Amino acid sequence: MRIDVQYISNLLSVFLDSEKAHITLSQFESAGVKIYTEDRKGLDEKFIFHAQLLVENGLVSDKDLRSESLNTFGISYNKSGGIIVERDIRLTQKGHDFASALNNKEVLEKLKTELPNAPFRVLFDGSQKLLEHYLTKKLDALLA
Repeated sequence: MRIDVQYISNLLSVFLDSEKAHITLSQFESAGVKIYTEDRKGLDEKFIFHAQLLVENGLVSDKDLRSESLNTFGISYNKSGGIIVERDIRLTQKGHDFASALNNKEVLEKLKTELPNAPFRVLFDGSQKLLEHYLTKKLDALLA
């Protein structure tokens, strides 16, 4: 599966749009993110793939600031598949930085069109550089 920057942006927006410091998986569903398969007997592969990216890159954590596994999201596996337990999750500072960059339409579009198959690290670093460049131009205009 390929990394879908728009999908990651949608996931991170759920955190940004929340009025609370922590959210749960049910808030993703309320925001229109598909978590389960159509028959609700399994977990959606696209969601799992991107949730794993968020965890392994330290963009989300639990209340105790741990980001070790999908258990951070309240997801665990047994013989019959994935089990979800509602657990409070939050964006880390790094997650907020990425969310802020992807929340900028110009940055998101550049990443989608110019770097569609880039590794995650390049997407993250590129988003920060693009946002910094965009904000520097804004600041220069304000100071002129």
